[in-house]
Amino acid sequence: MTTGTGLSFIKSFNTLYYSFSPYIADYERENPLFKEAVKIGITPMISSLSILNHVDMNSEYEVLGYGISLILLNMGVYFATPAVVIIVLKKKF
Repeated sequence: MTTGTGLSFIKSFNTLYYSFSPYIADYERENPLFKEAVKIGITPMISSLSILNHVDMNSEYEVLGYGISLILLNMGVYFATPAVVIIVLKKKF
C-alpha cells in the first residue's frame, strides 16, 4: 500500500471481497462441513502466497511480476489441473 497501484488494488480488492464474504462467513458458521471444504480449498492458495516471504521486491514492477506469477500458478492449481484430470478420465471411460 505504499504505492498508488498498491493502494488502488487494495481498495478494489476490499470492495469486491466485502461484497460477498459476510454471506460466506455466515454460511460457514451454520455449516461445519462447508467450513472444512473452504479450508481445504484455500490451502493451496495460502501456501503459494508464502512464496512472497522468500523474495526481495524492490519495485512496483517486481511486485506486479510476482503477483501475476502467483495468479497464474493458482489458476493452474485450481483450473488447469482439474481440467486435465477430467479430460484424462473422460478418455479412459
